[in-house]
Amino acid sequence: MYIQPLKMNLGYQKFKAALILIPLIIFFAYLCVGKYYIPLEHILSFSFPEPFEYTIFFNARLPRAIEAAVFGACMGICGAALQTTLRNPLVSPYILGISSGSAFGAALAIALFGQGFFFLVQPSAIIFGLIGIFLTLLVSRFRGQLSPISLVLGGVIVSALFSGLLSLIQILVDPEKTQTIVAWTIGRLNVITWGDVAVSVPLALLGIVGLLILRWRIFTLSMGDEEARSLGINVERERLLIVILASVATASIISVTGIIGWVCLISPHITRFIVGSDPIYLLPASISVGASFMLIADLISRTIWKFEIPVGIITTVIGAPLFLYLMRRSMHEWRN
Repeated sequence: MYIQPLKMNLGYQKFKAALILIPLIIFFAYLCVGKYYIPLEHILSFSFPEPFEYTIFFNARLPRAIEAAVFGACMGICGAALQTTLRNPLVSPYILGISSGSAFGAALAIALFGQGFFFLVQPSAIIFGLIGIFLTLLVSRFRGQLSPISLVLGGVIVSALFSGLLSLIQILVDPEKTQTIVAWTIGRLNVITWGDVAVSVPLALLGIVGLLILRWRIFTLSMGDEEARSLGINVERERLLIVILASVATASIISVTGIIGWVCLISPHITRFIVGSDPIYLLPASISVGASFMLIADLISRTIWKFEIPVGIITTVIGAPLFLYLMRRSMHEWRN
């Protein structure tokens, strides 16, 4: 088992503690560091000598940190669950039509209602994200069964459809709305509020918990359809449930953050490099890695330059070369 070296070096209890402590340390560092430094003792005691320090912490950094951590955790476990279930290292929630559907839903709401009704963007993005995965499931059923290859092909078709519709909206609307749509599709966290957290986090956490509960089923599915059936698993039903859980969690979280790429693809691969491919350990570890990766990326996005860079650009710049390196290291494993 791939986790065995870590258990021998750290011990399993220490390993579990590390999964919690590492993102927690990064989380508090995120809260402290910025254009204005907030001492850790002020945060831990929740005592801020200056009113503007409290405003920066409570109204800007804390909701943004929570959203970033939950986004990373959600993308990490959803990517790991789908890659393992569908036995494809390139699968992510974005490939199954969820992100393109959400992007189209957000763009449609912006085009129809404008800035005055921006609160409609989130529900529209969630609804069309779920419509995207529904269409993917519908298309994949044309082959008669819900196989991994049919799901991926269905997702590619649906993603292309929604991407084309998104481009059409950007051409037809006025430049101001086009700029808003582009900003949403790049992905950013600088506009996150407590209202956004309340809308997106509960459903994302529901998906995370559901996938953790099902990780033994995911382990069985990773062995192949025939072996899973021989163990009494209803393969299509379990695969459908896992896809739906990942889809609901993904659609809810990206409805407020926009499309932040590479997190759901790179986090599971980083985790495999650390703990191996056993889903029993891979899924909870992907939560920790995803949250840490996202917090670090967003911290870089708001501190590296005199103005803030959209975090989606940072995750792409970091994720693409890192993914190439990890894929080269793990190519033999995926061939097997």
